[in-house]
Amino acid sequence: MDTPARKQRRRGKMGKLILNLLTFVLLIGTLSLAAAFITLLINPWMSFNPFPPPTIPATVGSPSPTITAAQPLPSTWTPTPSVTPVPTDTPTLTPTPTETPEPIDVEETVDPEEVPFTLQPGSPIALPNYLSNGLGCEYLGVGGQVFSLDGAPISGLVVRLGGEFDGQSISMESVTGTATEIGPGGFLFDVANLPIASEETMWVQIDNGSGTPLSERVFLTTTTDCNENLILVNWRQVRDQ
Repeated sequence: MDTPARKQRRRGKMGKLILNLLTFVLLIGTLSLAAAFITLLINPWMSFNPFPPPTIPATVGSPSPTITAAQPLPSTWTPTPSVTPVPTDTPTLTPTPTETPEPIDVEETVDPEEVPFTLQPGSPIALPNYLSNGLGCEYLGVGGQVFSLDGAPISGLVVRLGGEFDGQSISMESVTGTATEIGPGGFLFDVANLPIASEETMWVQIDNGSGTPLSERVFLTTTTDCNENLILVNWRQVRDQ
């Protein structure tokens, strides 16, 4: 039978049990609040946070670096030779050539109606070499005579041989009266040591010794024929000098 003392002890035990339960519940609540606080501190955007922070707009991040594969070097590396500049010559000024006036061809200034000497009919004529030089066919010569108004041979006149012969320029001078083997008042040019063909590239002309022509130029034709290796050119006077 329950005594009052026993009932009182029973009530004391019940009170302690209730107090322990309350303490346990309070402890669990405290731990739950602490856990929730720590969770919100770590991640304040949790769905149960009644005051979440404002959402930060997304920012464009820096581009991710692209890894380029390393290029392997050749097994033997040859250095690229450096190019040494080649010195260039300093240009030099070349003087502009000035045109030299060509000399006036004497033939162009000769008026056949004014010069005192003209060709004798039948001249020039090609003959075999009859001279006493003994050269025979191994010779080519040009000779002749000059005659006055009365038909007498004239000595002391200058006769010029010019032009081109056998691809070479030719310029020779003789005086009438110096080649008596040709005849009185004769002149002679020893041109070559054999007959050579040419066609009007070589000429003869009389002048006064100072370059003034006394006749027209007479252009000559030569052949390789040994019977035509001495060319004779005779002039006759037709008017006073």
